[in-house]
Amino acid sequence: MKIRAKMAKGDEVKFISHLNLMNTLTRALRRARIPIKFSQGYTPRPAISFGSALAVGVVSKSEYIDFELETDFSVKKFKEDLNEELPPGIRILKVKEIPENTKSLMAVINAARYRIELKMEDTIDKSEAEEMLADFLSRDEIMIIRKRRNKSDREFNLRPMVFELELLDVIDKKVVVEALIQTGSSGNLRTEELVRAFQQRYPVSDDFELTQVQRLGLYVKRGKKLLTPFEAAVE
Repeated sequence: MKIRAKMAKGDEVKFISHLNLMNTLTRALRRARIPIKFSQGYTPRPAISFGSALAVGVVSKSEYIDFELETDFSVKKFKEDLNEELPPGIRILKVKEIPENTKSLMAVINAARYRIELKMEDTIDKSEAEEMLADFLSRDEIMIIRKRRNKSDREFNLRPMVFELELLDVIDKKVVVEALIQTGSSGNLRTEELVRAFQQRYPVSDDFELTQVQRLGLYVKRGKKLLTPFEAAVE
């Protein structure tokens, strides 16, 4: 049996690593007596697979996880029992049984929506911020250098990886934007790279400081159509 779950990760746990999150889920499953399947071999691993991994320090209201179970299990009981054992800040919001042959989350998720809060040293006019975003979206090419640990840096064009960019608010020295960007195995744009591209291109934004990032959703983007991983599982 395979179950797909939507999970929220709050401020209480935003600094735990992906590995620690996996271990937390494994312990909660064991305490809840949910019959999770394990791999064979010397170091059995639980059959838990995530969509796009969440960066440390980022909160989310829409993470997706697939669980493979040894036996049939009530979907309603799965959600209730697992939530009973999870720590504050981690909550299972929705669960659904999916076909056994459903493609993995990593194979299908290719877009992520973020709410990004930026702080500035000086105030910025809302119309000025809107013009900056409009100019960014009008470009075909915006180059950025990706710094890679133990590898040489790589320059790439991030503009095709930004699907949507919207100004939500400007309050004194705070700017709030919402961005739909590429993620997944075919290409992954980091929010800090998006902010750095603005800093390098527009003088007014060179003092932008990234203060909060929230992931709002993960999607399967097919042309102009956005599907949730639940919707994609039944297509």
